Amino acid sequence: MKILVIDNEANDLDFAMRSQDTGHDVRFWNEPGCKAGEGIVPKVKEWQSSMQWADLICVTANNVLQKELMPFFKADFPMIGAFGDGAKLELDREYGQEILSQHGIETIPFQVFNDYDKAIKFVESTMKAYTCKAWGGESDKSLSFVSSRPDDMIFKLERWKKEKLKGPFMLQETVDGVEVGVSGWFGPGGWCSFIEEDFEEKRLMNDGLGPNCGEQGTTIRFVKKSRLFNLVLEPLTEFLQKIGYVGCINVNCKVTPEGKVLPMELTCRWGCPAFSIFQALCKDDPAEWLLDLVRGKDTMNVSSEIVVGVVVTHGDYPNSKLTEGYWSGYPIRGITEHNQNDLHFVDVKFGKAPVKSGSRIREQATYVTSDDCILIATGTGQTVREAQQNAYGTVLQIGMPSDIIYRTDIGDRLKEDLPTLQQHGFVRGMSYE
Repeated sequence: MKILVIDNEANDLDFAMRSQDTGHDVRFWNEPGCKAGEGIVPKVKEWQSSMQWADLICVTANNVLQKELMPFFKADFPMIGAFGDGAKLELDREYGQEILSQHGIETIPFQVFNDYDKAIKFVESTMKAYTCKAWGGESDKSLSFVSSRPDDMIFKLERWKKEKLKGPFMLQETVDGVEVGVSGWFGPGGWCSFIEEDFEEKRLMNDGLGPNCGEQGTTIRFVKKSRLFNLVLEPLTEFLQKIGYVGCINVNCKVTPEGKVLPMELTCRWGCPAFSIFQALCKDDPAEWLLDLVRGKDTMNVSSEIVVGVVVTHGDYPNSKLTEGYWSGYPIRGITEHNQNDLHFVDVKFGKAPVKSGSRIREQATYVTSDDCILIATGTGQTVREAQQNAYGTVLQIGMPSDIIYRTDIGDRLKEDLPTLQQHGFVRGMSYE
């Protein structure tokens, strides 16, 4: 199969590598200047000339190239990705919430603002705690904050006003409860029979401390039956069919102490590191089932085990202020034929570095960093604890002449959260230890 991966942020080098190892002919594109994958997979300087060539086109982001790719989507090219209304579900958070409501799914109250003064007055009038989220693909991603008090939210709004951060933003009421996500893969034939239930950790440090990095590690399992799916994804079936959606769609939810499920946001793409973590459970060819999905068939085949994935970074991550290749070229030690299947590369390329060979040190080609987000290490098991131990066992094998950064508690919160969720009928059969 000929596979074109259009990956503007280099999030799915791992998928490109695994497809290549399976025997597929791969072309990998990311934005000019991105060095990820160099010397590992064939990279192309532009993607347009490969569209006719490819049997499968994988578009990993939904916030870039929408205008350029839309004609191919409308012409029924074999594409995995969110376009048009599918991308809008995530990028236009107000629209996503409206679609959920229209399909009978209760949502958390919210307001969208373009004006800081109006937002401040709104918080003052309600005296509630809010979660602020960037609204729309062009909004500043720094407009993200979870408050536990109304005065803290007002402080952040006043701060952002002084900093002149631009773009509309959503204020959504902060809700107590257990955070859990559910994902499904959808195509012309409907939903794949395996449903993903996931628990992600967004912040840099243990116990949810530090800056929000998007996702620092996640615990995942696949099931055939999911109450979460029935409540927040299955009702969207007719809508997704109507807009021609092909790909993964996730709903991140809060399950309240009373057992009510409240969706917080939609993710309409295959996420990073979620899709790399998913690869650890994929039993068959990493790409054939995706082509089948485009064709309206469900051949997805995954393990019933639990997988824990840990994001490993270095340098000035997550601020990433030092650019121009500052964190590029650091050799990654400890990669072997025994652990490489549990390592999922992100900002990695082939380069030259000093490598110990027998009793000598030689300058030779090896895996080196191309930026500050290095890889995801995964481990699987029948329980969360077993998967966690295997994942961290792999992490500990990796070394670098740099300051490696990773959380050491991915999966820990499930010791308390699983019993809480299961008393309300969710994530049944999943065990911590």
